[in-house]
Amino acid sequence: MKKYLLSLAVMAMGAGLLTGCHSNDSEDFPPGEILMTKGVFVLNKGNVNQGIDGSLTYLETTTGKVTGDIYKEANGMSLGGTVTDVMVYGEKVYAVGSDENTIFVFKVRNGKEIKQVSTTELLGDAKGANPRRIAAYNDKVYFTTYGGYVAAIDTINFKLQALYQVGSYPEGLSFGTAPSSGSLPKLYVANSDWGMGNGSISCIDLTSATVTEFKNDKVTNPQEIAVAEGKLYVLDHGYYDENYNQQDAGVYRIIGNNAQLVVPNATGMTAYGNYLFTYNNPWGGTGPTYTVYNIMSDISTPLTLSGDADHRLISPCAIGFDPNTGYIYIGSRQMDPDNNYPSEALPGFVNIYDSNGQFLESFSAGVEPRKFDFFRELTKVVL
Repeated sequence: MKKYLLSLAVMAMGAGLLTGCHSNDSEDFPPGEILMTKGVFVLNKGNVNQGIDGSLTYLETTTGKVTGDIYKEANGMSLGGTVTDVMVYGEKVYAVGSDENTIFVFKVRNGKEIKQVSTTELLGDAKGANPRRIAAYNDKVYFTTYGGYVAAIDTINFKLQALYQVGSYPEGLSFGTAPSSGSLPKLYVANSDWGMGNGSISCIDLTSATVTEFKNDKVTNPQEIAVAEGKLYVLDHGYYDENYNQQDAGVYRIIGNNAQLVVPNATGMTAYGNYLFTYNNPWGGTGPTYTVYNIMSDISTPLTLSGDADHRLISPCAIGFDPNTGYIYIGSRQMDPDNNYPSEALPGFVNIYDSNGQFLESFSAGVEPRKFDFFRELTKVVL
C-alpha cells in the first residue's frame, strides 16, 4: 500500500470532493482539526461449507499496513463461521457471528475483545438464532436475527434494552429521521423471507415501541435498506428464473405504498448522503457493472472503473464509500485457477478507487469480503 494515497493532504483534498454528497456544516470540529479516516475494516464472511471461518481484515490507512485478521491476531481465536456484519461505533467494533449466535465486541484501536454477547442467551434459542445485521443509535446497538426479531442492547453492559418482532428472516436495517423534536427516529428493517418471495419492510417506531409491516409486490427479497430525504431505498435481490436468469433485482424507492425501480440490475449497495453506490454481479452474467445514483436528481450514472488492468475485479461482493476521502472500496473474489470460475473458498481482495473511478491501490482480504466500515478520528492538521 502506497502511503502517499493515505496522507493528511489527500484526506483533506478528498473532503473537497464531497461537497455535493454530504454537508459537514453541522459538525463543530475544533479549530485546526479534521475528521480523518484511520482504518478500514473488511468483513470476510468465510465459507462454512468449506470449513473456512470468517475474519476481519484491517487496513491502517496512515501507514498502509494490512492485518489479515485483526481479531484473531489480537485474541488468538477466530470469529467462527459466517460473519455477516461489522460496525464501528465509538471506541468499539461490533462483528456479527451468525453461526455462533454471537455479537463480538472489541476495542477499535487494538482489536482486544471486550465481550462476546450470546444472542440466544439474551433472547432465547428461537428468537436469538442467527443474528444478521447491526446498526447503532443513541448509545444502543440494534441487530436483526433470523428468529424474526430486532433487539437493542446498551453499549456499556450489553444488556437487553428492547425487543421487537418484525418480519420473516430480517436482514439490513436503517434509521430514518426523527419526525419532530423530542421523538426518536423510526427504524426500518428489510425482511428477506429467505428469498422465498414474500419479503416485506418493518417499521419500528422507537418512540411508541410499535411495529408495522408493509409489503409491495415489487419488493419480494429485500436485503439492504437506506433512508434519505424521507424516502426508503431498498436493495432487492429479486429471483432467478428456470433458466437461471436474474429477474427484478435492483434498488427500489418506496414512498408510502408505492415502489419504483430506480437502479435496475443491482446486487450490492452502499449509501452515503444523497448518493447510492451499487454493483451488479448476477450468476452467469456477462460481467459486473457499477452505478452511482443521485437521490436529489433521481439520475443513475454508470461508474466506469479504470486503471485496474493488473488488478481486475473478478466477482464483486462488497462495496463501501469513505466520505472523508471520496474513495470507493470494492471487494472481489479471485479466479479459481482449477476451474476458471470466481472462487468462494480462496482469499479475496479489495480495490480502492477515487471518486472518478480511477484505480488507486489493491490489497488482500479474506474469503468472501462482504462489508466495509471505517474508523475515523479527529486529527490535528499541520500545514
